[in-house]
Amino acid sequence: MTDDYRHPKCYVNLHGGCSSKISGEHFISHSLIKLYTFDDPEIKILHDHGFGIPHPVSPKNFYANVLCTTHNNSLSPADSAALDFATFLRKIAIQYLNGNGEWGEDEVIEVSGDDFQRWVLKLLATHAAASAFASRGSKVVSPITEEAVHLLLDKAAWPITWGLCVAKEPGNTYLKFDPFTDIASVTSNWWSAHPFFRNGDTALCGGVVELAGVGFGLTLFNQGRESLEFDSLDNPIRRSLQRPAYMEWELNGVKKRINFIWDDSRHSFGVTYTMVR
Repeated sequence: MTDDYRHPKCYVNLHGGCSSKISGEHFISHSLIKLYTFDDPEIKILHDHGFGIPHPVSPKNFYANVLCTTHNNSLSPADSAALDFATFLRKIAIQYLNGNGEWGEDEVIEVSGDDFQRWVLKLLATHAAASAFASRGSKVVSPITEEAVHLLLDKAAWPITWGLCVAKEPGNTYLKFDPFTDIASVTSNWWSAHPFFRNGDTALCGGVVELAGVGFGLTLFNQGRESLEFDSLDNPIRRSLQRPAYMEWELNGVKKRINFIWDDSRHSFGVTYTMVR
């Protein structure tokens, strides 16, 4: 195919470069499904609302035909970052057993912040492209903006006021931060996705994605962090930290830490969550 070919079913075809073959993009990374289901061939998965995949299917069929093979393959580093993150926390959670097991010794890993941020955007965009989001019981057709495509394909730098964020303190009930004291985080409730829609045309402008018991906000707009409205109780990303340098869980002085590696030097602050047993 020519470099300017745009597959009509590929939602990131803005810059061309598509292959002629469309591929099945999993709504949630297939590698994560296999991790959390122990790659059990009998497992079935579905969405918990009326759109997307509303009936049980095998993990290999939990997908939408919304990306060409070239662009699907190019986004594999994003899936790898999410898998590294989830594998680390899941191992600790299983070992800890809701406080009935062992916390162990200090542990630390590194995860690409840029790839993980891209994974959160990809998950939201895939659902939007497949018209898999619902609001008040109705399907929402949510266009994907050109800006979202630029960012997903690393064709543009993220504006400083956009992007990934995590809970900075316990006051935000939308952004979960405790992956260890609810066993469902590593069994049945290990992921979810809730979009933000732009007023007027319901275009995708971010959302909250949960993985392994941790909530991540993502915005494709300036959140106005300096305004009084930002700290409103109705704001899902209030009291959050943008693009953390690290996330750390500490129990009795022993730390489990994920360092996020970013391509630029703007991300110097992290967050430590102190646990009580």
